[in-house]
Amino acid sequence: MSERIGLFADLHSNLEAYEACMTRAEELGVNRMVFLGDIVGYNADPVAIIDRIAELVEAKKAIAVLGNHDEAIYKDSHKQMNASANTAIEWTKTQLKENHIEFLKNLPLIVNEEKICFVHASAQNPADWNYVTDSMSAWHCAQHSGKNYTFVGHAHEQALFYQSAVGKLIRFAPHPGDEIPVLQHRQWVGVVGSLGQPRDGNPEACFAVFEPETEVLTFHRTPYDHFSAAEKVRRAGLPEDLANRLITGK
Repeated sequence: MSERIGLFADLHSNLEAYEACMTRAEELGVNRMVFLGDIVGYNADPVAIIDRIAELVEAKKAIAVLGNHDEAIYKDSHKQMNASANTAIEWTKTQLKENHIEFLKNLPLIVNEEKICFVHASAQNPADWNYVTDSMSAWHCAQHSGKNYTFVGHAHEQALFYQSAVGKLIRFAPHPGDEIPVLQHRQWVGVVGSLGQPRDGNPEACFAVFEPETEVLTFHRTPYDHFSAAEKVRRAGLPEDLANRLITGK
């Protein structure tokens, strides 16, 4: 069976979105999973999300990289975040056991394979958590990864950057469900969007599927019970704006 890689980023402790995306990925024939950081933060199910991903990683069915919210669990880097994000980090710390924290601590910043780079933020100084949002930041990311394909999270909206004939990376807005030919003679940077906290006005969860052999990338949106996820946020005593963001997708 040819490899189909599921790409999931910015899960942010959203169990309802996670389970919906896992079900959809299985229907699509995904046989390898990559979690592109920010496993925790913002939402109400950090333990369940870490447990599920740790089990997949241990079984060699998935790889995961470190995100800035994951790092904030064991470092003081979250002091630079906004008040709601900071509150969610402090709450998440109260929920986790030592094995959950150790799992996050052991996540790599970046994973490089023969033709693919997986990283949460830009491959340019990944520990600085720079966003890939425009042609210049995508170019820097691709140059530092040196790979045909670089897949990132961090920015919560889906985008694809492709290398033009003169080397510049051009932004493309993918349409969910469309198969995009991503031929390896170019460099590509795919921003897979957020599974756990979309911010483009559509509350449906984001992920993508990459098929290396056929050189095809498909972005997906998956509906889930975002009202239940939002209610969990409220019951946990987390900021109201985090619950509202799940409902509005903004």
